[in-house]
Amino acid sequence: MALVGAVVILLIWVLSDVVLLIFLAILLAAMLDGIAGWLHRTMRLPEHLALAVVTVAIVVLVCGLAYWVGPRFADEGKQLWNQMSGEIDTLRRRFGSGAGSLMSSGGGGLLGSARGLLSSTLGVVGSAFVVLAAAVYFAIAPELYRDGVVSLFPMRHRPRARSIMDEVGHTLQWWLLGQAVDMLVVGVLSGVGLVLLGIPLALALAVVAALLTFVPYFGPIVSGIPAVIVALTLGWDKALWVVGLYLVCHGVEGYLVAPYVQRRTVELPPALTVLSMAIFGAIYGVLGIIIATPLMAALLVIVREGYVRDVLEGGGRTG
Repeated sequence: MALVGAVVILLIWVLSDVVLLIFLAILLAAMLDGIAGWLHRTMRLPEHLALAVVTVAIVVLVCGLAYWVGPRFADEGKQLWNQMSGEIDTLRRRFGSGAGSLMSSGGGGLLGSARGLLSSTLGVVGSAFVVLAAAVYFAIAPELYRDGVVSLFPMRHRPRARSIMDEVGHTLQWWLLGQAVDMLVVGVLSGVGLVLLGIPLALALAVVAALLTFVPYFGPIVSGIPAVIVALTLGWDKALWVVGLYLVCHGVEGYLVAPYVQRRTVELPPALTVLSMAIFGAIYGVLGIIIATPLMAALLVIVREGYVRDVLEGGGRTG
């Protein structure tokens, strides 16, 4: 058994990119299955029809947003990037190399990180179709793939393995729901606030804030940097107002919305969340940081149910 475990760990390490794509597909499949299950229960639609409706609705929504909002967002995103680059150059000339190095020296500062994020994201686009296709197949017949994994366990452990896998899927669904609500709240609040403050490029800045909310702790901090840089072009008072706005947005998200929506998920200690982002970031890069929290949440369910309760406490059901 020890040899088999060592071989599995070695394969996971060697095929780390494939493991990343599989987990992304599982994460997307959990979202599709969760929404389709809700439609099945509330509207009495057949499961496969509900899944088809959800998939088509998401595709139509994404295409519609790309058509109606995409050109404006692309234009504002380009302006935001040019404006940030210009402001960084201005800071470098005004305050010397120290201020410039904080943002972009050696490609390791914030500007270099942004470029790295962009290049990493563009690199993943080539695998997006594979992830989407795998997620749809996972969601169409989850029992097929779940039973395939369960069949690798001894007969007496299969019911418990199936129960743990269901718990992992349930946890991922609720985590995704919580993140979606958090992102929506931050995006709407920051967008409305930026418009009321008269800050340019409000749409692009709100979308950036919403997307970065997906990454705990670091995302909310980084999301405010572009908005503050843009606000500085209008004066220090505007920049301070923007700082206050983002503190309010993420305060509402962190203390009011997130605890309520994510109370059914695994609660990750802050230190464990940060360590997981460091570990998976070292293995997978930027995408590892993005998926670190849901991946750690899934691993915690497996450890809690499969090791702590079954092995240490002896409370597992084996048949």
